[in-house]
Amino acid sequence: MIQLVLDWLGNLGIIGLLITMLIEGSSVPFPGIIIVLAYGYVMDFNLWESLLIAVTMSMAYTLASLIPYYLGYTLDTFFKKRLRKGIDKAKHWFSKYGLWSIAVTRPFGIGNYISYVAGITKVKLGPYLALTFIGIFPWCFVMIYIGKEAILVIKNLL
Repeated sequence: MIQLVLDWLGNLGIIGLLITMLIEGSSVPFPGIIIVLAYGYVMDFNLWESLLIAVTMSMAYTLASLIPYYLGYTLDTFFKKRLRKGIDKAKHWFSKYGLWSIAVTRPFGIGNYISYVAGITKVKLGPYLALTFIGIFPWCFVMIYIGKEAILVIKNLL
């Protein structure tokens, strides 16, 4: 069963990986980390390819993060009521670290809520996009790398 899924991901290629990042960036609850790790294993990128793929993944995520950003920007009172717990956590980070909280929280679950908070607080678009990219890029690279290296560990254990 697992091999079937891995083969399917391999057949989708980079398009499947980018779709994963678009879904992840748009704040849809989704197990993106598992799929990204699997792609690191399936695609077997070298170091330079991994860097290039991480840049591309980060761009897809950053573009998709505009969805929750603009939702927060235009529907701020609606989201303050509906997502109170996550928004409150994100606001805490935002008040503690300022704009850099956009970058710092990206690798973590709270990073999805920070997009709404950035929109609600009317963060300028340029800094928002730059900090989102800066924050998600290391996560993308590390997850691809771990996925690639995990197969070596698994093979050695077997």
